[in-house]
Amino acid sequence: MAHNEPQPKSLGRGVGRVLTGLAAGAAFGAAATALMRIRHRGAPHPEPRSAPVPDTRPWEAAVGLLRTGVCLVDDHNRVLYTNRAARDLGLVDDHEIVSLTLRALLAQARRSGRYRDAEIEVPKQVMGEPSAVSVRITPLPDGVSVAEFQDISELHRVERVRRDFVANISHELKTPVGAMQILSEALKDAAEDPDAAARFADRIRSESKRMNHLVTDLLELSRLQGAEKLPDPEPVEVDRIVMEAFDQTRIAAEEKGIELRLTGVEDTEVLGNEPQLVTAVKNLVGNAISYSPEHTAVEVETSVTSPNGHLAGVKMVCIAVRDQGIGIPAEELDRIFERFYRVDAARSRATGGTGLGLAIVKHVAVNHGGRVEVSSMPDAGSVFTLMLPARSLPSDATAPDSDEIGTSQQAAR
Repeated sequence: MAHNEPQPKSLGRGVGRVLTGLAAGAAFGAAATALMRIRHRGAPHPEPRSAPVPDTRPWEAAVGLLRTGVCLVDDHNRVLYTNRAARDLGLVDDHEIVSLTLRALLAQARRSGRYRDAEIEVPKQVMGEPSAVSVRITPLPDGVSVAEFQDISELHRVERVRRDFVANISHELKTPVGAMQILSEALKDAAEDPDAAARFADRIRSESKRMNHLVTDLLELSRLQGAEKLPDPEPVEVDRIVMEAFDQTRIAAEEKGIELRLTGVEDTEVLGNEPQLVTAVKNLVGNAISYSPEHTAVEVETSVTSPNGHLAGVKMVCIAVRDQGIGIPAEELDRIFERFYRVDAARSRATGGTGLGLAIVKHVAVNHGGRVEVSSMPDAGSVFTLMLPARSLPSDATAPDSDEIGTSQQAAR
C-alpha cells in the first residue's frame, strides 16, 4: 500500500504514553489523548526543557514481548506501531495492514465508532493448518485505532478434539447398547426356546463385557491424562511386568495357537507404577495377538539403549513387542496412538478392541518419562517399542545402537 506521507522515524512521546498505558495494564481508552497527538506527525515537537521527553524504550520493549499482538493504525491503515507477536501472525507488517479482512474490520470500526470483535483465518504460506486469530479493533479519537490479536488456533484444535471425542464415544457406546436392546427383546421372544435364549444371553453378556471394557479404558485414559503426579513410583522388574502381561493375555493367545516368547536382557528395572506399566505392555501384547495370524508367535524382547534426541545420555529400557501380523500402512503410522483411531475399524471391533489401548500406552510412557515407537510395513508385521528410563543395569547388559530401535518405517522382520 503506497504511503501519501513519509513514515515517521519516531513516534515520540505519544506512542510512549500508549505503551506505558499498555504495559501498566491501563485500558486502551485511557491512551486516547496521547494517540491524538501522534496522528500524521513526522517527529515530536520541541518541548520546554522543564518537560524532557521520557525514554519510551523500556515500555516498547515490554509491549514487544507480549504474546498478544498489538498494533496502532491511523485512518489510512498505516501502521504506527506493532509488536512482534502481531507481525508473526501475518496480518500486519512494519508499515501497513496486510490482511484485506482486517482492513474491512478497521473501516467498520471507524464508521461505527465502536469496537469490533471478529475471528480471522490466516492461510499458511507453507503447507500446514491455517491459523485462527481473534481480533478486537478499538477506534480512538482522531482516526487512530488499536488492534489486538490473539492466536486461538490451539483453542480451535482442542474444540475439534472434544467434538470428535464426544462423537466417537457416542458411537462406541451406541453399538453395544443398541445390540443389547435388540438381544433382550429377542431373548424375551425366545422364552420357550432354551437354546435360542442361551445364545441371546451369551451375546448380551459379550456386548456388556465390551461396554465394560470401553468404560474401564476411558476411566484409565482420563486418569493418565490428568495432571496428577505419578502414583507411588517404585522399582519394578521389567521381566515381571512382561510375565504379568503374558498371564493376562494367555487365554487369547491360546485360542489362536499363538506362542508368547520373552527374550533379551534380564534383571533390568525401571522406576514407576507397576499396574500402569503392566497395562501398557498388556495392551501391546494383546494388540499383537489380535492382529497376528493363527499359529504364529508374539515375541517380547527387552534391551537397554542410549537414544538420541531429548533423551540422549539417559539409559533406556526398551520393551519391544514383535508380531507376525498384517502390518500397518505407512500413512497410518502417525495416527495409531490417537483415541478411537483404528486402521481397520471392522477388524478391531470384531476382536473386541475399544480403540483406546494404544492411546493408553502412549500416556503411560509419557507419565514415566519415556515414549513409545512403532516400526511396521504391510504384510511384514509390526514392532511396538516401549522405552522407559532404566533404574539399574545388569553388569553384562550391552547397549545396542540407538538406530536399531527407531521410528523409521522399516520391515519388522
